[in-house]
Amino acid sequence: MSHTSILQFRTANCKNCYKCIRNCPVKAIRVTNQQAQIIEEQCILCEKCIAVCPQHAKVEHDDIPAIQRVIASGKKVIASVHPAYLARYGWNSIGDLEKYLQKMGFWQAFDAAQGAAVMKEEYTRLLREQQQKKLVISSNCPVVVRLIETKYPHLTEYLAPVYSMKQMHAAYLREQYPDASIVYISPCISVMSELKERQSCADYVITFGELNNWMKDIQEKPEREDQKDVYLSRMTAVSGGLIQAMQPINGQKYLSVDGIDQCKEILKELRTGDYADYFIEMNACTNGCIGGAYSLQQEKKLLDALIAIRELSMKNGQVDYQKDHHIQMPEIPERKFVQEETYPEKAITKEQFTHVMHEMGKYTKEDELNCGACGYDTCRAKAIAVIQGKAEVSMCIPYMREKQEDYANIIIEAMPGLLVTVDYDLNIIQMNKAANDLFDISRKKQLLGKAVGEIMDDYPIINMIAFNREIVQDCIYLNEQKRYIERVLTNDWKNKLILCIMKDVTREKESEKKQNRAKAEAVQMADKLAAEQLRIVHEIASLLGETAADTKVAIEELKQTILQEIK
Repeated sequence: MSHTSILQFRTANCKNCYKCIRNCPVKAIRVTNQQAQIIEEQCILCEKCIAVCPQHAKVEHDDIPAIQRVIASGKKVIASVHPAYLARYGWNSIGDLEKYLQKMGFWQAFDAAQGAAVMKEEYTRLLREQQQKKLVISSNCPVVVRLIETKYPHLTEYLAPVYSMKQMHAAYLREQYPDASIVYISPCISVMSELKERQSCADYVITFGELNNWMKDIQEKPEREDQKDVYLSRMTAVSGGLIQAMQPINGQKYLSVDGIDQCKEILKELRTGDYADYFIEMNACTNGCIGGAYSLQQEKKLLDALIAIRELSMKNGQVDYQKDHHIQMPEIPERKFVQEETYPEKAITKEQFTHVMHEMGKYTKEDELNCGACGYDTCRAKAIAVIQGKAEVSMCIPYMREKQEDYANIIIEAMPGLLVTVDYDLNIIQMNKAANDLFDISRKKQLLGKAVGEIMDDYPIINMIAFNREIVQDCIYLNEQKRYIERVLTNDWKNKLILCIMKDVTREKESEKKQNRAKAEAVQMADKLAAEQLRIVHEIASLLGETAADTKVAIEELKQTILQEIK
């Protein structure tokens, strides 16, 4: 099974916050085109990235549909359940959980502490039969195994060649029920990586979280039994529990380490010759498997979970090596691990490193802020990741911010228009070159930090802030500069700034004045011409009026003469 099918990010949901990189203990995440992707071959399946992702941008392998098809086919399906279920569900007996599982179609359910009992006996036998004392590291936690294989391959020879609880139990169930399908129910997804090992035996793996969602479909809840089964091997669900469940050997020293960061630190410091008489139990999750991603979500609080595991492992708090599962295991081969780094990093040249550092704007030691915003502890580690194809230069947030500011300043300075930025205290905080050239003609002094009222009318700005107006447009005249300025004032509430974008319209205003004077003169000339024309009209009318009167008299006389002749 490839790791792609176990854990990956959704492409659409990545928001470039780099939380996943910051929290990945092995930096097995690649960012390409501003999208985070898990590097399958380097991932140790610790699920840190998934836990911190604010977008819940995860895609996990889902075996439930396949299991449901097997159940529907009529085949027997057996559940092997990690003992951390006692912390997750708070039940006293595997029988309670089995009732739920049977309603879902499972045939039977078994506590994987059976496999843990065999596992701890194998560890004890291994330590007792050593010909020469040497360091031994537990191999029950798949995350620790993958961590050592991928990042500390020189330590693989110290991993105990013992199969995990899950592998042991699956091998036992396979021999007992050869025709059944075996489903391992786990507090984390890391055990899925064991399915590809030769000694797998289990067919499917689901997490407590997946089981919980599946159980929600059960309408009728079965009654719980008031029963307490005590088995010492259940202690393997908590940090240090494996050592507590093992019978001590004279002269053998034991050490328990939990938490991925602590495990990494111990592995870095480990000088095998100095710790030859130590057996180190390592758990990637703090508090052991009950601290797994799906263990305490959350019927029991951590303290109650620790107490429950202890009570169901040791009666009255007393270790009883006989009060445990005792099963007959089939013969299984010795476990093998990857002995060398499967995917070694490519060599990096000094020229490559210097080039990338310069691309990130890091030219001197002082430029290396090591802020960690990109997810890497140092700028140099980030540069190496860029060369390896795991990161992008643009992930350097301080550099990109500085670059954007420089770019914005270039644009602002190149603007033909005037820009003045004023804070809510009416002080000038920014001026572009065009504005500075205009307002600083006579002063030749620094205007930044001065009151905006020193250079132009500030009443519209005061009014804008007082009444929370979004935008104001006006035109003002600057007496000192002898300039007309059109202004667009924009209120940036979020940053408490007033952006004043201006345009020198003096030429237009002067042109407009000339046009208005020409129009006034034209109007005067038109009035004069109209008056002259009116005078002439009156004179013509007067002359025409006298002629018309004489004609009228003549016609009247002719009319009277004709009338008299008719009579």
